[in-house]
Amino acid sequence: MSRNEQYRKVKAIVRQLGCRDSLYAIWAYSQWLQVDDFQFPGDIQVHRSLIDAQLPQAILSEFALEQIAREAILHADILPRRGRTLRQWDTLADIVNGLRALEGEIYSEFQIGKQIHLELMRIAHRQFVWQQFRFQPAPVIRYYKLYNTPLLEGYTQAATGLTLKELYTIGMLYTGHFLDAPRISRTLNIQIPGLTQDHFERFLAFTSLRRNDLAGRLRAEHALDQGFGYRYSSLREFPMVGMSHRGQDELACPIPMLLYWRFMTGLYYTLKDIEGFFTEFGSSFQRYVGEVLNARVTSAERAVLAEEKYLVGKNQKHTVDWIVQQGEEAALFIECKTKRMTWASKAEIADLSALQKDLDTLAAAVVQVYKTIVDYRAGSYPQLPFMEGRQVFPMVVTLEDWYLFGSEMPARLNALVRTRMSEANLSEAWLHEMPYAILSVDELERAARYFSDVDLPALVLGRARSNDYSRWGFASYCSEVHGKNRPVLPPLFEEEFDALFSKLAT
Repeated sequence: MSRNEQYRKVKAIVRQLGCRDSLYAIWAYSQWLQVDDFQFPGDIQVHRSLIDAQLPQAILSEFALEQIAREAILHADILPRRGRTLRQWDTLADIVNGLRALEGEIYSEFQIGKQIHLELMRIAHRQFVWQQFRFQPAPVIRYYKLYNTPLLEGYTQAATGLTLKELYTIGMLYTGHFLDAPRISRTLNIQIPGLTQDHFERFLAFTSLRRNDLAGRLRAEHALDQGFGYRYSSLREFPMVGMSHRGQDELACPIPMLLYWRFMTGLYYTLKDIEGFFTEFGSSFQRYVGEVLNARVTSAERAVLAEEKYLVGKNQKHTVDWIVQQGEEAALFIECKTKRMTWASKAEIADLSALQKDLDTLAAAVVQVYKTIVDYRAGSYPQLPFMEGRQVFPMVVTLEDWYLFGSEMPARLNALVRTRMSEANLSEAWLHEMPYAILSVDELERAARYFSDVDLPALVLGRARSNDYSRWGFASYCSEVHGKNRPVLPPLFEEEFDALFSKLAT
């Protein structure tokens, strides 16, 4: 069966569903996967195999529910027909299996199996984000602090009509509601000092569309090619769906996690085209990384050193963004980069030009650190005098995880790094002597505690020179090898989070 025939089978089932009813069922399943102790409503059938599964996502994943939500918005009727509803397990299973069969046809027709290592990268970007960014305080306070500068505040107000605190407050209120209910009336009885219906309408302009308008966008994005199931979807930009029911305007939120992401990570995409955004956001990110390091690297035997300016001849230059110094023995040279992997890189497998471009940008960041080591060795660093016996290790901290594990992605990045090292007349032997590491800021928040009391050469080289651990994420490696019997640390910036949002719980 061709991919078009397989898709028509799925669409035929979805057309018998009711859209409002379907989004309700999707909401229930997504909450069960994402929220501890969530109880299914009594009118939804759940197969015992899902309840008993150690990994329920192997049966029904969040990204599959996102796909089904898109199909329901596109093709479902107003009311269910012929007794079909997603509240029936058999109907849900038919659609899930149909979409899997469709992906199987696409894999076969485009011979994706011949590029299995790249396919694993695509799968990682599609799946792991659902585990990494769950309903928890860490990403909320991280992104709030990143956007919370006078200039970025101004950009936020210009783009959304809301202050950053208003945006986050309303976002947390809606998210809190959708943790317990699938829908909400568009018009609310608002009793929150400083907030009116107009504020909420501005937030809805940022996060919601009427069903027909959203369907138009989804239709324009739809294509049965190699990117099906992986490419960007407007449901991520507009996770609340405007509908009418019995003469009342209401909002459905089939996957509340998408709303949660929208006002945190998604604000970046709204602001990124504003002139001056990247410079200011990059500076804020650098400061945030410094806050994380200073909060977690607390040993008297370590020092956290900030960026400084220096002269080489008449040229003013900058050191790396941060240094974690272990006396005379070692130092981590840390550079902060907000560059994200583009959607084209995450989705495409036939045309790899976007992926190569993104990886080359990351390679340039790596080689930038090696270039500045030349100046450090020449004695130009004002805050860290050169010492012959001190081991130095480059580290690039990214805003989001690039999931550079396995063999294919690190090999591609290493090849680009070696090319740039050669072009800069830097010794490739440095890549062995001073191996670099790539960490997302989420990884840094978990790994920085180990910078405080684990010997830095042992920490870095123990991963880089291991056949096994060199393919692991840095934070996972640290936890596996050095994390035994460690006390649980309090969450980062917990007091700031409580000061901002604790009153919302009451």
